[in-house]
Amino acid sequence: MATLMDNLAALRRTIRIHGPVLLLLLAISFLAFGRIMTGDFWSPLDFQILLDAHKLSPEPWLMFKHVGAWFSQPLLQLTFVLEYRLFGMDYGSYVAVNIVLHALNAFIIYMLVNMLFYRNRLALLAAVLFTLGVGNYGRTLQTLAGQESLLLAFLHLLVLYLFIRNDYRCGGKLLSPYFAAGLIIYSLTGLTKASTLSLLGCLVAYKAFFYHARDRRPIFSNDLLIFLAVGLVFQYGQTRWGFRTPTVLNEVEGPLVYTYLSALNVFRYLQLMVYPLQESSLLRDAGFVVQAIYQVRVVIRVLLSLALLSFSFFGFVFGSRPLRFFIAWTYITLIPFSTQVPGGSWLNLTHLYLASTGFCVVLAAGAIGCGNLLRVHRWRRLVPYLMPLLFVFTALTLNVLLDQRNRQIAASPEIQTLRQETMDAMVERPVRLQKTR
Repeated sequence: MATLMDNLAALRRTIRIHGPVLLLLLAISFLAFGRIMTGDFWSPLDFQILLDAHKLSPEPWLMFKHVGAWFSQPLLQLTFVLEYRLFGMDYGSYVAVNIVLHALNAFIIYMLVNMLFYRNRLALLAAVLFTLGVGNYGRTLQTLAGQESLLLAFLHLLVLYLFIRNDYRCGGKLLSPYFAAGLIIYSLTGLTKASTLSLLGCLVAYKAFFYHARDRRPIFSNDLLIFLAVGLVFQYGQTRWGFRTPTVLNEVEGPLVYTYLSALNVFRYLQLMVYPLQESSLLRDAGFVVQAIYQVRVVIRVLLSLALLSFSFFGFVFGSRPLRFFIAWTYITLIPFSTQVPGGSWLNLTHLYLASTGFCVVLAAGAIGCGNLLRVHRWRRLVPYLMPLLFVFTALTLNVLLDQRNRQIAASPEIQTLRQETMDAMVERPVRLQKTR
């Protein structure tokens, strides 16, 4: 009884201290991206999701009659069914859910960074940068399909926080509420996406980089081994029965070429976080300055790759334990997506969502560290913060341009026809079901 009361008191204290940060991140999210709610469906994939949700809505449990459904994102499908029942064809409501999920993800990042760095200011700045779309440009917020990345990131971050919290507070014990909650949520995460193996990589990286801080407890301890076993079970089930996304292995022959293209794609995604220019309709409609910058993209990308390699090397050698962890995080979370791009000229911005966490933490740490070196100067100590401000401006500008393009696509005859066909199918289906009965 005393333990329960102590836990409740600790929870109330946590809410009192960190609750205002959550409200702040929610406010920033809606101020930055609330305008998207006034748009309309523009992605053909969204209409397919709505139609599938409509078909599953009367009896969603029927999907579990097929073993493949257990390993093909049932949690996400059930979420879409619930939202469809609540919102129907109201695009703004779906975007509102996306924004709330995005703010919750930023809050977990704040809690995680604060726990590892012991610096409230660094944790808050990293969370605000992530909230404003630095590194990921808020692309996932603009579609119903983007909710997959948001939900996966929410579960991923929550599992990681509970796992590390259990290691900090309880020494990694298995008979702990933190471990039990983390394992349950990880099971849901495994049901959501096969790429949760990247979460296992982050857990191993945490154990390795904080080895001395953890009193030299084994890296592959019992709690991590259980997570690895569950992850391998879901990976096998997804490979055996679930849906498989085509990889670069389907386009090339030989493991060496496959490995080379996958590694190349990791660096292409890292470059995209810093240099968000690639072949697209936005680029074709951009002004002279943007076009001129794009023309020298080869030189910029080579220099960026060298800078990223240099920073990663020196960060691992001379950086703090938390900094090493978040650098490794950035690479690890990109690996699953690096095998899904067939070496073309276009990369999916939504794949940057979880990886941008590490980028925001490194950017915040660099700005605050440089600012501390100049703290004796009244104004010059603010100069290092111009770099994060530049990334914020770039992210919000690109998000506005994407939103404008999406509104044009939504008003196009093709999307209007698709919308009408989807609504007609939704009306016709209950009639057919009634006749069959």
